[in-house]
Amino acid sequence: MEILSGIFHHGIIVDSIDTAMADITRATGATWSSVRAFDPLRVWTPEHGRGEAHLRVAYSRTGPVRLELVETPQGSPYDALRTGDMSHIGVWVDNVGDALDELCAQGWQILLAGASPRHRHGSMAYIRRDDGPVIELVGKELLPMLAEWWA
Repeated sequence: MEILSGIFHHGIIVDSIDTAMADITRATGATWSSVRAFDPLRVWTPEHGRGEAHLRVAYSRTGPVRLELVETPQGSPYDALRTGDMSHIGVWVDNVGDALDELCAQGWQILLAGASPRHRHGSMAYIRRDDGPVIELVGKELLPMLAEWWA
């Protein structure tokens, strides 16, 4: 599997989405989707099993690779993504569970997913291999919802 063939966003964990949006707009002229709250977002981690995260998320409007800002409080399951520069690369996959089967066999580890292994990890999963970048696998079934949000 060529993991980077479906890149569509570069995500960053931020302390304040409003401040980050204003700073990036001032520096680059970026325009943004509306901010959406996922409150709560049900997730699964290998260490803790099922849990909830509280997020505020926005995407830059221009692509093809968009900037994603994710605001989440410390102490959430998303702390697993607070590594290095607190960023990740989002890629489209046909099926998250199938992609994880292949990538975990190659040494990638699941940090956070949308559902448990019993439910094939849902529509998204964050993975990492060794000290490499964090990759978010996003099921293509989410494309219509995201395209509407970006519009």
